[in-house]
Amino acid sequence: MGSDHWATFEGVSSSIHTRSKAEAPREYDLLTSTFSLYSSAIDALPQTGDGPALIAQGAFLSQALNTIWAMISLAVRGFYIQSLIPLRHTYESWLSFWYLAKFPDEAMRWLNPTWQMRPPNAETMRNRIDHPTKLTKTRLGEFQKELHRFTHLDPVALLSRLESEGEKTVIRVGVKFDIPSLRACTYGILLWLGNLLDAMSSLVPQNHQWHTAHAEATEAILRFIDDYNAETGGLELPESESEDDAS
Repeated sequence: MGSDHWATFEGVSSSIHTRSKAEAPREYDLLTSTFSLYSSAIDALPQTGDGPALIAQGAFLSQALNTIWAMISLAVRGFYIQSLIPLRHTYESWLSFWYLAKFPDEAMRWLNPTWQMRPPNAETMRNRIDHPTKLTKTRLGEFQKELHRFTHLDPVALLSRLESEGEKTVIRVGVKFDIPSLRACTYGILLWLGNLLDAMSSLVPQNHQWHTAHAEATEAILRFIDDYNAETGGLELPESESEDDAS
């Protein structure tokens, strides 16, 4: 990698973005089209709030939108492990949404928090709600444990930075295009994007045409998840994340 690392990262990641779009069209199109569907639901929400709980729920979904964009942007540019780190944020946004659906009187824990009245932690919310969705039948506790691998520095993330050259261990810098890693990221992002879409659908008026597009998107997500599970057995951390052909 050259002396101007910023410019090199910009150039390599831009090139990977182009390759992601051209060489992984199913993954790229699913990520971007599903993001657009989620974003369009914001416009379909009622313009007048109905109490603090709905205001807070809308804010959870809006904040998650920014996180989803960041994850997709990182994934299609080759920053595969980094794109999965914010999954914990989307998980907690989803938990918080359904927590307030069950306990709306606790909305002020988010809207007007004090040291004596803070939002509950993820474990507390998980233990107090039970809301399975179409896109996951696995227990929430197992999801949380898996997401910890990305939030914290899992050994696989560290080992992906190392390569052997003879008897030497070399620390690599940068990213490279890798379709299996992009597919793994697409799996994880779509899983939780689908869960958030389910949450969003509970707020969009039932007669709105958005629901038709949502049903079609859900089918496409489920097909991808089923195909990925059949091929790989489920989500695995990307194995490789080293310097592209740039120096």
